[in-house]
Amino acid sequence: MITLLKKSCLVFSFCVCSINLVTIAQDYDNLEHWAENIAAEYAQETEQEDIALLIEDLLSLTKHPLNINNASREDLERIFFLTDLEIENILYKRYINGPFLTIYELQAVEGLDVKTIKLLQPLIRFGPVETSPGKIRIWGDAFLRSMYQLEKAEGFRKNSEGIRPFAGDPVKLYNRIEITTNRGLSAGLIAEKDPGEPMFANEIKTFDLLTGYLHYQNKKGWIKEAGVGNYQISAAQGLVVQSGMPQRKSSMTTSIRNRRSPFRPSLSASEYSGMNGGYFTIGFERFTFSPFFSLKKRDGRLAADSSCISSLREDGLHRTSAELEQRHNTTELAAGGRISYTGKWIDVEAGHLYYRLDKPLCPEVKPYNQFYFNGKENRNSWLSYVISQRRWLLFGEIAFDQFTHPAFYHGIIWGAAPGFSLVLGHRTIPVKYHAPLAAPMTESSSFAGESGLYSGIKWELPLRITISSYFDYYRFKWLKFNADAPSSGFDWMGVIEKDFDNDATLYIRYRHREKPTNIAYNSAENSVVDIKSDQIKGQFRQKLTGGWQFTTLLQWHFVNIDNNRETGNMLSQDIKWKNTKENFTATLRYALFNSSDYSARMYAYEPDVLYMFSVPAYSGRGSRYLLLINYKIMNNLHLWLRCARWKYDDRDETGTGYQLVRSDKKTTLTAQIRVKF
Repeated sequence: MITLLKKSCLVFSFCVCSINLVTIAQDYDNLEHWAENIAAEYAQETEQEDIALLIEDLLSLTKHPLNINNASREDLERIFFLTDLEIENILYKRYINGPFLTIYELQAVEGLDVKTIKLLQPLIRFGPVETSPGKIRIWGDAFLRSMYQLEKAEGFRKNSEGIRPFAGDPVKLYNRIEITTNRGLSAGLIAEKDPGEPMFANEIKTFDLLTGYLHYQNKKGWIKEAGVGNYQISAAQGLVVQSGMPQRKSSMTTSIRNRRSPFRPSLSASEYSGMNGGYFTIGFERFTFSPFFSLKKRDGRLAADSSCISSLREDGLHRTSAELEQRHNTTELAAGGRISYTGKWIDVEAGHLYYRLDKPLCPEVKPYNQFYFNGKENRNSWLSYVISQRRWLLFGEIAFDQFTHPAFYHGIIWGAAPGFSLVLGHRTIPVKYHAPLAAPMTESSSFAGESGLYSGIKWELPLRITISSYFDYYRFKWLKFNADAPSSGFDWMGVIEKDFDNDATLYIRYRHREKPTNIAYNSAENSVVDIKSDQIKGQFRQKLTGGWQFTTLLQWHFVNIDNNRETGNMLSQDIKWKNTKENFTATLRYALFNSSDYSARMYAYEPDVLYMFSVPAYSGRGSRYLLLINYKIMNNLHLWLRCARWKYDDRDETGTGYQLVRSDKKTTLTAQIRVKF
């Protein structure tokens, strides 16, 4: 513990050398900027938008900031833009120097730059640790969201027999309420229907999705946590179980360790991911034990003889008679437990999961999927570790299927020098390894038979320049979908980011990928070749006085398949304005795009209403317009209005099947209201 005099001098020196921190504002928009590039890359890999869960978790911290002087490693891991080394350095500095008094002292933490500290400010607080929660307090959030597409899709038109394929109206509804107390008790409820789904009808009595949770947390008691209802679960590196958003390769090149909380109450609108049941965690300071279970209904495509399920559906749509027949026709059971030990320099976790379907899964057997999971039940076990020191962190997981076919995922994160960090990761997953609820960081979503080696760096240079890069080489030991032979590929990305003194940021990213795919030379056989893809992205963001912000984005995509070249390019301009009272914000986007084929499509994050992330694919030739308005009517009443339109120049119809629109335009309106109490 340093003396009071030294401490005072230290604080004074920070105030002098970082006078720009005095003007820190709680601009939560910056948190979304951190997630934009990850969102686009994540959508490109899986075409889902679970990135909103990260932002939702951060925004919940703004309501109840972490006390930096007693926050544990697990607490700080909720802040996704903090790297593992930055977290270790925060804990080390607190251990050496004692409690932090002001935000200026965080500049003494190795690796924390001014930009990161600004983002941290609304998420943390300083001062002594509270010994009593005080008088009971209750907070609440209620949302009502509605979406509507102006152009009528084919599913809402009557066919030649006078029957309309979709049973419901074209409006999408989302309702949500969440209540939190200062005694560790919280509850939430969500109701949702997709366009075309019936509501309060014979087919669906209420909303298509109606679920919620009840959650209790108390770190000081022997009952640490308990929850019933809808929740997310995460274990180690995801080799056995990972619901919600899995870890993905992104521009955060040194963040490859899965840091999702083991359990988390959820109001996700995804109908297939997540758990529905209960769990609790008991234990003491270092040892904990957590049993859990989930019993939920899933949608299954029945085989021809209806004796088994050919596949499980994941879109959650129940609009047509066929989709309604498949609704909730399968029961999925998952149960197990985890035990963990948390030490000063080592964390160890072990667990077991039992998985069962009430109907056997029997997909049509093809050469590439003959080793996929089938039948009714499966068992997985895992053992994981995290060994941490000041400048390096070693982590890994060993997982088993039916106590055989071990799968491995190991990595090391090393702070080689101030401002320079390096990560290495290795994965090996057997062809016969089955884990129906797993989602590790792999190249393929059907990851069995994959092995790979990942390396990444982050280098903070003078003049507020940051260089990040990763290289991922992978091999498939068996056939894959659209790859009729064992194969290999690699993925490389390089990122340069420059922060200017005048609230401006320049971001340049280049990504090269070579991935195997089939190509037909004749009707008798296929040959496996590499898809070579090059993507270039440049973005410049400038904040000006008067509440103005301008963001310019340029993207190019070049795809080469057996000397056949496809190209895509895109230009978008965002203009954002916020009034001096900061109760009214308007964002306008205009984008032009041109791609010769869907394989050369581009993804771009779009501004959206709170708790929604939009990352559409830009394909074809045309333009896109977007207007988003956020108006704070009162401190506890917020309104969002959004209008987004596609205008295509290369077609007279958009979409296919029941989503076909007989127009070269597609317009979506969104309205959302939020009440805080």
